[in-house]
Amino acid sequence: MKFTSISDKFFEQHGVCRELMSNENEKRPYLIIVKLKFNGKRQDFAIPFRSNLSNHIPKDQYFPLPPRHTTKKYKIHGLHYLKMFPVKKQYLIKFNISNDTYYVKIYSIISKKQAEIIEQAQAYLDAYQSGNIQNYATDINKIYLSLYGVTVAQEAATGLEKVQDEIAMQRYKPDTDK
Repeated sequence: MKFTSISDKFFEQHGVCRELMSNENEKRPYLIIVKLKFNGKRQDFAIPFRSNLSNHIPKDQYFPLPPRHTTKKYKIHGLHYLKMFPVKKQYLIKFNISNDTYYVKIYSIISKKQAEIIEQAQAYLDAYQSGNIQNYATDINKIYLSLYGVTVAQEAATGLEKVQDEIAMQRYKPDTDK
């Protein structure tokens, strides 16, 4: 896991989902979790830091962090699983935390809770893939297809060809029951 920002180029090329968090001038920090399982493969995911989450959202949708100076009264600061999305390494930009005592503190908390965060993020993805898609969630499938569209389409076409071949073999199989 690491702190990064995401390049503006990612949002220009793959911003196919209106629920992606804005990232003007590559300033929003993200936590990158390497190799969560999605669509049967290991994939990197970006989880945005959010300063003003409603204090009524279910606890399985975020990991709580200490409030920032921008966090409003009765709001929560945390990692928001609902807004996570797949990302490729080429779009990651270094996010320097060394001069910011707040982010150094957050990094320490996240490092200690790394296993819990990974488990919660994977549980969210598993629920998403099972069809439990929350209102205002990023469209992970659409972003994934935008990133890997050609590869996914090729895999689907290969799978479809295999199914068609099996059907054809069943149709022309000699009837040996007579």
